[in-house]
Amino acid sequence: MRYFPASFLGAALLLGAALPAWADPTAQEQYWLELLNRARRDPAAELSRMVNFSSPSTFASPSSSDPGIAAALAYYGTSASALVSQWATLTAAAPLAWNDTLRESAASYSQLMVSSDQQSHLLGTTATDIPTAVEERILGGGYTPQYLDLGETLFAAATSVWQGHSGFLIDWGDDDSNSGNGFGTGIQTPALHREVSFSRVLKEVGIGLVTSGIPGGNVNATGPVVVTQHFGNSYRFSGGSYYSDAILTGVVFDDQVLADNFYTPGEGIAGAPVEVYDDVTSQLLFTGVTNGAGGYNIDLTGVEAGDVLRILAPGTGLASQVITISGFTTPPADYGAPVTFTNNVYASFQLVPEPGSVLLLLALSSMCLGRRRVVRP
Repeated sequence: MRYFPASFLGAALLLGAALPAWADPTAQEQYWLELLNRARRDPAAELSRMVNFSSPSTFASPSSSDPGIAAALAYYGTSASALVSQWATLTAAAPLAWNDTLRESAASYSQLMVSSDQQSHLLGTTATDIPTAVEERILGGGYTPQYLDLGETLFAAATSVWQGHSGFLIDWGDDDSNSGNGFGTGIQTPALHREVSFSRVLKEVGIGLVTSGIPGGNVNATGPVVVTQHFGNSYRFSGGSYYSDAILTGVVFDDQVLADNFYTPGEGIAGAPVEVYDDVTSQLLFTGVTNGAGGYNIDLTGVEAGDVLRILAPGTGLASQVITISGFTTPPADYGAPVTFTNNVYASFQLVPEPGSVLLLLALSSMCLGRRRVVRP
């Protein structure tokens, strides 16, 4: 169990030690989830979006096209060469699925930071250590005690969703190497915000934003975006073995707001059905429906590594997507027993509608809302 003391950015925590619950994120929270999953799929590409380099290990001028990111990098004197070196060690990770229970505990804590005008992991608790406080907060919010890992990141002064997302991944701050004389590399040591964000064993996340009603007199929790992210991973015990099952996650969107081939708030299609088939037998295994922000999450309990699934968003006119399930088993020492992880999978459906087709899609979706999930035998 490790944690890093709170700083300008906040702190991150990863705890080691069931069924997930989902509901609607806001459009901004769904956007943050999409950014996080994009970064997990391709870390190198995400770094190139966040910062500008004039050479492989030297920042360009400006260091970022986003003024909020550039200002933070300049304030901490973040080393481009250290960032590149650390980033080279990252590997792609499976996507995170939305969990409403985690979202509710995260949102409540963001609001507590605002009302207390503090950025801290120890608000509203009698716990004197951060791991205990975070565990109490997440489990007290209703998350299953049958968990493998828990994590928390927070930032009470993000200038935007994009800047906050970049701050967690870059992890700018004091590296504690200069005894108070400067910020060293300008990257926190260890970079736990980044470690939590790219953890392959964390599989669920709830992102709680406060973007309005922040008192103008606040000096610590100032926003304009105050965020807490809660991470978790539940397990089940079956036949003498432990399993962490896969979840299918993604979004159905129309790309009409920004037209950049990526989800933007306001583009999500609510109520769109999603179907999961066995690609070999064409048997319908599971169904789901997108939430109010256009995202969806479908529990794939029982699906195993090597299975091939075909994902379809009927009514969109888009081609199905074929996905092969992967997984891994942790050593017994990690959790006291081997745990078989089946990795989450992701399927996004980008709709480019002709006039009137969005209304047609919504009409088709409403006809499918009563469909029940078919569980694999």
